[in-house]
Amino acid sequence: MKTIEVRGLVLREYEAGESDKRLLLLCKEHGRLLVNARGARKPKSKYIASAQLFVYSDFVLAEGRGFYSVNQAQVIESFYDLRTDYDRLSAAHIIVEVCEKTLLEASECDDLLLLTLKSLQNLTKSDNPKKITGVFLMRFFSFHGLEPRTDECVICNRPVREMNDDIRIGAEGSVCGLHNSDFYTIPVSKPALSAISFILQNPPAQAFKFNANENVLDEIHQVARLLWMTHFERNVKSWT
Repeated sequence: MKTIEVRGLVLREYEAGESDKRLLLLCKEHGRLLVNARGARKPKSKYIASAQLFVYSDFVLAEGRGFYSVNQAQVIESFYDLRTDYDRLSAAHIIVEVCEKTLLEASECDDLLLLTLKSLQNLTKSDNPKKITGVFLMRFFSFHGLEPRTDECVICNRPVREMNDDIRIGAEGSVCGLHNSDFYTIPVSKPALSAISFILQNPPAQAFKFNANENVLDEIHQVARLLWMTHFERNVKSWT
């Protein structure tokens, strides 16, 4: 029986049969994989720790007829602290559900996996989950090549630094007051644009290192919702 070794993060778990679980994994080098963990719902299962939402593990998978089964599993990181705080848990659900809703079969997603792991790591020790999800979402759009322009008007190329307070933003980026009625946009402040620019211009390890007040974080999330609904048009139940 052919086996493969993968490192994967559990994005979703499903009940299957009397005691099994189906796990949706985001895997290094393999992208999205749906695997079966036999007996994982039994109290004494050897997979009980690794077959949990948010857990990152080394797996040995056996290839079956159109699916993989877990032969071995060793936890690398459980992100246990996410489960001890409601706000952190809610933010983690947003992160993994966004990944789940957009991953394609046989698509290499190592950069997305790194971003997701960095986000969950920061989330376990953060007292501001909204900031962590805001960074994840903006970097997520960058991963897909959908990041908005934040330095100038996307229509006339007028620099943001020369704009007054009538700046808006659409799916492609910032829009000055001369054009903001040409298509759907929402208001955005210069501090929010500056924060978004910082997030997009820095690698994941650095993108979380900025300070912003609650109003700016709310604006980042509003921009993220606009981008999500424009480009993906799928409901994220965790994102309310």
